[in-house]
Amino acid sequence: MSATPKTASELAEEYRQAAQDTVESTRAYAQNAVNAAGERVRDFRREAEPTMEQIAARVQQAVQRGLESASKTSARAQRRFEEAADMTGRYIADQPVRSVLLAAAAGAAITALIVLATRRSDDD
Repeated sequence: MSATPKTASELAEEYRQAAQDTVESTRAYAQNAVNAAGERVRDFRREAEPTMEQIAARVQQAVQRGLESASKTSARAQRRFEEAADMTGRYIADQPVRSVLLAAAAGAAITALIVLATRRSDDD
């Protein structure tokens, strides 16, 4: 069996066709890789979405509990402040002279502390 020699044009056409087949095959491979990656991303999103919703719900619950706790603490502090104010008012009504003397002593102590603090800062 003898093969007839191919012309340059026929060889060029064969090489062009082989190159085109290679390009098409590479394109198909790349497209399949892109599709597979896209599918993986979609799967990851589907899997992550419930988790993100759960995290958001937990954060919302924690914030709600924090707000409720802050509200209760604020209400307790308000009640205690009112009780202290009532007790102070009763003490002043029951012991007016002693209350004035205690207030004067507290004022003198605060004044002395302020004077000492200003002298120290002047000395520095």
